[in-house]
Amino acid sequence: GEGYKPAGALGGASSKSSMVLAVQNLSKHYSPGQNVWSEVNFDLAGGEFLYILGGSGAGKSSLLRCLARSESPSSGQVVLPQFPEKEWNRKIAFIPQDLGLIPELTIRQHVEIVWHPLRLSDRTPQELWESYLNTLMLRPLLDKRVVTLSGGEKQRVAILRALSRKSEILIADEPTGAQDFEMTWKVMDLFMKQQAQGTAVLLATHDLEMVRRLRKRCAVLKEGQFKVEDRL
Repeated sequence: GEGYKPAGALGGASSKSSMVLAVQNLSKHYSPGQNVWSEVNFDLAGGEFLYILGGSGAGKSSLLRCLARSESPSSGQVVLPQFPEKEWNRKIAFIPQDLGLIPELTIRQHVEIVWHPLRLSDRTPQELWESYLNTLMLRPLLDKRVVTLSGGEKQRVAILRALSRKSEILIADEPTGAQDFEMTWKVMDLFMKQQAQGTAVLLATHDLEMVRRLRKRCAVLKEGQFKVEDRL
């Protein structure tokens, strides 16, 4: 496919041993002959950061849902080569654009749902989780039901929930769209710390100012084609 990038293309560090995500010939259509995007191929290593850019309607959200394994592609596959298939969903933390929160549950309950099936070693350590609470300004709201929160607060709950597990891959769909300038950069700092700890981060955004300030590798989704670009 036109957008193909072999292992190593996203930063020079990818290898068969460090690759945590392999995307192979991924295509999506909702009706025959009407591809949203097609032949998406790339590898991602632990500790790599990739922006996914594209205009409204380009298919970023559907691509991210397929990468997060919450939606099935029409063809192709998403593989986590280092892990048994039964563990794949547990290795990915996903912040969808629609947030996927349960209105009647509290913030604390959302985190407990994430933690419940995990071994202690797979949870974010309590001390680190407490720092996330403070950074995201959610501590005073911990026992508030999500239905009572503002849009920006709900988005931060989805971020907290994703960070509450130790994931190999963090996928975030426009995770700062409802945040002010200061909180946007607090959130990005948290994502950078995840990257520094070896997590692969994929972040869809239309915030070109963010991309220019925080220069990382970019992939552009346009007219159904996925192409990895040089740094802006």
